[in-house]
Amino acid sequence: MKQCSKSENVLIIDSDYEEADGFIKGVREVTGEEWQVALHENNKIYGWRRYVRFFTVALQTVLSGKKYEGKTVLCWQQFYGIAIAFFQRMFHMKKRYKLVIMTFIYKEKRGLAGKLFYRFVRYAVTSRYVDKIILTTQSEKTMYQEIFGVEDDLFDFARCGAIAYEPEIYDDEQLREKNYIFSTGRSNRDYGFLIDCIQNTSYQLVIACDTLKTRSGDNIQILDNVFGDDMLRYMRNARAVVITLADDTIASGQLVLLHAMNMGVPVIITRSHGVTDDYVTDHYNGLVIDKTKESLLKALDIIFDDDKLHDRLSANGQKEFEKNYTYYAMGKTIGGILKDM
Repeated sequence: MKQCSKSENVLIIDSDYEEADGFIKGVREVTGEEWQVALHENNKIYGWRRYVRFFTVALQTVLSGKKYEGKTVLCWQQFYGIAIAFFQRMFHMKKRYKLVIMTFIYKEKRGLAGKLFYRFVRYAVTSRYVDKIILTTQSEKTMYQEIFGVEDDLFDFARCGAIAYEPEIYDDEQLREKNYIFSTGRSNRDYGFLIDCIQNTSYQLVIACDTLKTRSGDNIQILDNVFGDDMLRYMRNARAVVITLADDTIASGQLVLLHAMNMGVPVIITRSHGVTDDYVTDHYNGLVIDKTKESLLKALDIIFDDDKLHDRLSANGQKEFEKNYTYYAMGKTIGGILKDM
């Protein structure tokens, strides 16, 4: 963790500085204040060790509270902020700084573990230590108000951002000649639906997901070891990116959507109450479909047969990304929220 000087705002993030750099530049520009970035390696740790790390970092932050006296602690990953508020409430600590939680998502879990998880999150977010929770879709606000019994003004909204890449460096003519559709991501995906729709058709489907059980067919390929630049190469050279969501009330799929827009690849996405409302304008920067086989196959027919529409969706997606969805743009939006607090 980078050490922050006394009484400076801090962004806590488990990533690398490339991800935080543009974001924090936007935050600084709008707030007019100095910010330090505390970097961690949680994104390279998986399973229970990652959650242990969330708690240890949170406890370190709580015990160093005087360092942030009168300032703001901004937590990119929600579990940092939740754990910080949990410890502060449990220890009845003095409130020294504003605590803001980003990228908040809560999904109900079953059984005893689910009940304990709910109580843990509710104990934290209903405390006086949390000043603001920033959601990535507007529709979630009412849902979380009802789930946790909190006031409307606890929440605010900021669209996701992503690293801006140069799409051309991922061009691969051999891949492009395969004329395939591509899908990737773990959270809230309905790959079963996607596979059932595509199998026994003429379309070629490539899915990059390391948690998906192999169900490959003659026209379906499952890749469990494609990440980072390799994933972007497969995405860049696809005819389209397809995102099929399992639960249409949960915010998910935004990062894949934004990467596809940056790469200049049209997106087909199943309708949701958040992502498609806040990020996609149908037939402008993507195709929004009902989750039916008929709707998906019709959208694919359009993408493969109408070159003008295909190219227009690609160009509009890239334009929207550059204007609204870089980390710098996201930082400016959240900087405005922080400035108004």
